[in-house]
Amino acid sequence: MTTTSNEEIEKISSPQREVHVEKLSWKQLIAISIFWFALNFHWAALGIIVLPSQVFKLAGSLHQGESLAFVLVPGAFVALFANPLFGMLSDGMHGRLAGWGRRRPYILLGTLVNVIGLVWMAGAPDIPTLTLAYILVQFASNAAQAPFHALLPDLVPAQQRGLASGVMGVLTIGGNISGVIVSGLFVDATRPLLAYQQSLWLIYGLIIIVMLVLMCVTIITVRENAGLAAQQALQKAMNAPTSISRTWLPAWLNRASIYTVGGTLLAIAVLWGLIQTWNELHLTAIQVSTGVQQVLLELVATLGILRLFDFQPRRNPNFAWVFVTRLLMMLGIYTIQTFLQYYMRDVVHVTHPELQTTNFAVIVSGTSLISALCVGWLSDRYGRKLMVYLSGMFMGLVGLVFVLTHSLPIVIIAGAVFGLGYGAYQSVDWALVVDVLPSQENFARDMGVWSISLAVPQIIAPVLGGPLIDTFTRSGQTVLGYQLLFIMAIVYCVLGTVTVRYIRGVR
Repeated sequence: MTTTSNEEIEKISSPQREVHVEKLSWKQLIAISIFWFALNFHWAALGIIVLPSQVFKLAGSLHQGESLAFVLVPGAFVALFANPLFGMLSDGMHGRLAGWGRRRPYILLGTLVNVIGLVWMAGAPDIPTLTLAYILVQFASNAAQAPFHALLPDLVPAQQRGLASGVMGVLTIGGNISGVIVSGLFVDATRPLLAYQQSLWLIYGLIIIVMLVLMCVTIITVRENAGLAAQQALQKAMNAPTSISRTWLPAWLNRASIYTVGGTLLAIAVLWGLIQTWNELHLTAIQVSTGVQQVLLELVATLGILRLFDFQPRRNPNFAWVFVTRLLMMLGIYTIQTFLQYYMRDVVHVTHPELQTTNFAVIVSGTSLISALCVGWLSDRYGRKLMVYLSGMFMGLVGLVFVLTHSLPIVIIAGAVFGLGYGAYQSVDWALVVDVLPSQENFARDMGVWSISLAVPQIIAPVLGGPLIDTFTRSGQTVLGYQLLFIMAIVYCVLGTVTVRYIRGVR
């Protein structure tokens, strides 16, 4: 005769409750997403207008390029590991602060430290100080950003994810436009130093105000207790045995992670040594430039970071294919965007390339806003994959226009088409990854890993495209160089579109 223990009886009498997330109103969707506007306002203003201008003012025209790289490269590397790191930490949040939520404490503290870094940047007297301040801003911003990303899969039910992703796409575009326009109104490097510094403090102050106000909206209005993560944590706590852990080490600090970090550092050291040896021996006329060397080392570090934060393509193939899809699509986007102003000057031969590039960007943003919200809503009804196919087709078509013609009116019209594709992809981007996240217990960590697919293209696109353009320009074949560049963008978009078909479990 078999007997049933008290523990088994308790499990039978207390079945696991099904986790359910309520449908959200428009007000709730906007409250969850609004901080994304602030983050995009912040980075568009800094990256496109403020930081290049500030570096020029500190370093002068003869050293502005290398000085800007000196500031940006360490920050880019921080962004690679800080996003998944703070995502993972917020997933494992416990203690008194956890009663306020897993994500909101990080959003609050990260934003406050970010503000300190912005004040430091505004008053930086030299390039090294500006670099240190920028590293702090990157670190703190990612401390807030990665947990914030997890709010979407945490709180939004599956049937509303396309709509919520569309809202995020609109806020992305709106934040970028607002950041560039507002900062462009105040920052002008031709002003005298005192007037320039005053305008610099003003734009930094506006960025801080936008960040603080919209951060408060999100952390005050969002109710994390209704989310998947909070409900699952409660169930886990109720079902877990009442034993006391005696380890002082966090769960992620184990032998495997130590081996991964050590192996990655060793691989970086070996690669750096091989590059230095190659350059010193002069075995061929080909030398590895400093820029290429930095990218190669960062790519090795990226592989180590992905491994450290449990990126397992074989175990989670859908998530891996979404990662690859986004990396390829963003490579196509950045290959066009990065060199658009040079294309206007060298191939279209416009009198004011900066003005025409701005006009192109405004048109792209306008049509992106139209498609972002509409496509997000449509993806809930007709599937995510179809929308990615359409967006890839539109963006690839623009690359083909740049290859075949160099007429300014046609290029501007192509900008409207590019905007439709860009907005469509931005709106589906979030919903696609949320549909295939590997673990419901590690939303923020996995969203942080996913964000690496955005950081890497921003490194690769200029390194591959820049030397290509320069080589053909020096040989007197400028137009051919740009044609090959945009063919590369078409190939990226086509590959990014094709890889979508390998994502299973998503319509």
